[in-house]
Amino acid sequence: MADVIYGITIIVRFFQILIFIRIILSWLPIDTRNNDFVEYVYSITEPILKIFRSILPPIAGLDLSPIIACFAIDLIGNALIRLLII
Repeated sequence: MADVIYGITIIVRFFQILIFIRIILSWLPIDTRNNDFVEYVYSITEPILKIFRSILPPIAGLDLSPIIACFAIDLIGNALIRLLII
């Protein structure tokens, strides 16, 4: 049971770190088409962020979807852990 909880925690942190890296990359002048690492980060995070952008589109050019996605991922991870503990 502890291994499953640990696995959920690792997956949640992995996605949160990738979203944070994506935020940092969005500030840098990097060509996303010619960089394998950037393509990897975008290919994993875009499906998640796309869901939240459809709910809350960018406001005055400010995209809040990464913040909401991190919060939602954390909530889902905690809910799964609590279900496993019960």
